[in-house]
Amino acid sequence: MPLIVTQGALVRLIWAQSGINYAVNVYGAINTASAAITQTTANTLGSAIKAAFSAGGAWNTQVGTSVTLANVGIRDVSAPNRPEFLDAGAAVAGTAAGNLAPLNTAICVTLRTALAGRSFRGRTYLSGLTTAAVSTGGLITGPVQAAAKAWVDAVDAAMGANGFPMAVISRTRNVANDVTLTQTRDALWDTQRRRTIPGI
Repeated sequence: MPLIVTQGALVRLIWAQSGINYAVNVYGAINTASAAITQTTANTLGSAIKAAFSAGGAWNTQVGTSVTLANVGIRDVSAPNRPEFLDAGAAVAGTAAGNLAPLNTAICVTLRTALAGRSFRGRTYLSGLTTAAVSTGGLITGPVQAAAKAWVDAVDAAMGANGFPMAVISRTRNVANDVTLTQTRDALWDTQRRRTIPGI
């Protein structure tokens, strides 16, 4: 059954390690103007999100130098079988020196909306960190937690500035609700094992 959400869209951030795609972050979005989604849309949105990553001072300083934000994709899900467009911009790399932590380890950022319940909250898992992100007690350091939240907020801002504010899309209710709050709720590492090769 295809996902169909009125004014809905999916935005994918595709990450690569040493040039090989290894992880995908998928964010729901609301197409506020019901605009046609084209290659130009993907290029514009990709440029904005990659600029936010490469601006420095937050997430790129936590991500290893061999890890890149390779592509940003966007798909219209207001009707079935719409194509995804991937941006054509160059990949941008992290700037953190040092050894990478295992790529299946991640920090979780919670996405909240104005409504309560499982259908109205989401999560995003961020990886590509170096071992410097691990505290002496084996937890995630405070600066990494702050940077993770700042990065998701920056992605939300870039999406919103281009007419696609971040949303939690419910696959059971087929509705999209604006993200109103992001949180890093704890310093525990999470693990992602569901997908080894992203579908491109």
